[in-house]
Amino acid sequence: MQATATPILKFDQVCKSFESKRALSQLSFQISAGMVVGLLGQNGAGKSTLIRSALGIVAVDSGQVQTLGENPLQLTSDAKQQIGYVAQQSFGYEGFTVERALDLHRSFYPDWDIALEQDWLQRFELDGQQQVQRLSIGQRQSLALIMAMAYRPKLLVLDEPVASLDPIARRQFMADLFDLALDSGSAVLFSSHITSDLERVASHVALMRHGDLLLFKEIDALREEVRLIKFEQSPPHDLPAGLTILKRKDCQLLVDGYQGQAFTTPCQVESLNLEQLFLELHQ
Repeated sequence: MQATATPILKFDQVCKSFESKRALSQLSFQISAGMVVGLLGQNGAGKSTLIRSALGIVAVDSGQVQTLGENPLQLTSDAKQQIGYVAQQSFGYEGFTVERALDLHRSFYPDWDIALEQDWLQRFELDGQQQVQRLSIGQRQSLALIMAMAYRPKLLVLDEPVASLDPIARRQFMADLFDLALDSGSAVLFSSHITSDLERVASHVALMRHGDLLLFKEIDALREEVRLIKFEQSPPHDLPAGLTILKRKDCQLLVDGYQGQAFTTPCQVESLNLEQLFLELHQ
């Protein structure tokens, strides 16, 4: 997927701490239109802090965040209408029917796509006359997704968006998420613990651990260039040019930048899927 030159969301050397606990450390990457970026990391890795800093919910200690070219702490009304956000847990509208909740929400967005709304209501089997407070957790999350996507935002930010959906609905949503980014030229940033979802739809993966960005890479390049190297003895001190060590453990190296380089000592080179990579980095 090709991205335009102008970033929709940009992090530049961003740091954030809460009291003595570091949440983000010198973090830098950017997202452009058409990119679907999966944010992967354990609980406490800094994913939610990163998302909240992009939305102006928290201020960073140093570095710079730009959202649609603006300071997220001072977003204009126009910029806010171009951002879609779904939190882990939603939301208000108790006392409303689904239809009335959508009527109210729709009134804030002049570019609302009613056809997209109706299509997704049918897809998630939501009854417009049903009371919001009587919806299941998964149904509420489905409604929140519709409210965030029906005006085709330029930036769509999703914090564990499908954790409450059943596997069939989750797979369909993730496929549609990818299509929406392509069709609308949106940039999508979503966090998930489900590596199969990221592998299925993400164009890029941002891997975080303890506030650090370990890897930001196109998912196709990740499959081709990240390798686990198992040596018969200790790894050599001098590695072939172009390799970046992601983790060293005993006689093993996890490396990025592999393009068929030859090693001077006997070894076995193994490719990894995203789940295997995640486990190797965190074991």
